Amino acid sequence: MKQDRAQWHATLRFAVGVTVAFVACELLRWSPSFLAAALTVALLGNLPVRLSPKLAIGLLISISFAALLAFLLSVWFRDTPVILFGLLGLCVLLAYHKMLGGGSPLPPLLMLICLAVIPVIALTAPPYAHVLPLALVRGMLVALAVIALVWIVWPEPIPPKPPAPPPVLAASPLSLALRATAVILPLMLVYLLFGLVDVLPVMIATVMLVANFDPGRGRLHALGMVAGNFVGGLMGFLMHAVLLTTPNVPFLATLLFVVTLAFGARIAVGGSLLPVYVITCNAMLIIFGQAIAEGSSSLSLWLVRLFQFSVAGAFAVVMMGFAWHRVPRPAASA
Repeated sequence: MKQDRAQWHATLRFAVGVTVAFVACELLRWSPSFLAAALTVALLGNLPVRLSPKLAIGLLISISFAALLAFLLSVWFRDTPVILFGLLGLCVLLAYHKMLGGGSPLPPLLMLICLAVIPVIALTAPPYAHVLPLALVRGMLVALAVIALVWIVWPEPIPPKPPAPPPVLAASPLSLALRATAVILPLMLVYLLFGLVDVLPVMIATVMLVANFDPGRGRLHALGMVAGNFVGGLMGFLMHAVLLTTPNVPFLATLLFVVTLAFGARIAVGGSLLPVYVITCNAMLIIFGQAIAEGSSSLSLWLVRLFQFSVAGAFAVVMMGFAWHRVPRPAASA
């Protein structure tokens, strides 16, 4: 695929940034090691311009506030799970309303991730309730620092494209937010009821999938997101199997750079498939990081994880498609 100078710079920013973030967290033995890399993917995939200091500080404040809010709600209402779930549902509704109401989707996405995963840890392992909030803030710091560095080395921005007109729906943002909340809350309830700590990465990937879902692009796009979620998880498993042949840091960095270079080339082009590539890359990083942390190469274990990825993603996309299908479309203007 032929690239111009700006696209090549964007590709290198993506590949080097994601690789450095992931490898640095592995060397520092931070857990989960994929958080900083996944946040780097989300930021570089959604923001094709250099991050201003104001925006960077805003993102750091956003994730700090979201993590603190989810942590405090979980601690204060640990003994009253019905009230806790109701408050979490209200916060999810407000986050979706903000996302659908316009503006940057990143702050509400960060809020959704924190609300989806922090309460599960706080309820099932109270002594470690503070670990994940700190890890999320630390991951954002690493992601912002890495992005600032790669923009210094490869500063050529991609020329902005004229924004596509937003789809016009007859339903209000509140109505759409209610539908999205009704999709994600059952998944959150299952995780809270059964304390499924070991599959929290699946929840993170599902939240990202739901946040990027656009039913206006048709069923093929929705199927592409489900397939991307599965393919990314499978790639993470295969990359771990390859890493086991030469388990050292230089090989880890080389392997990850080669794979993310391919993702970066596609993401730099943009287009309607951009969310699919972002979801696929993040699914790959999540499974890859989890496999390294657990040190397990059991085929049956990772088939179960891939099944969980597929079922959660398919459930979310099917339910979102059903909910949005019932949204009335406005009559065509004369």
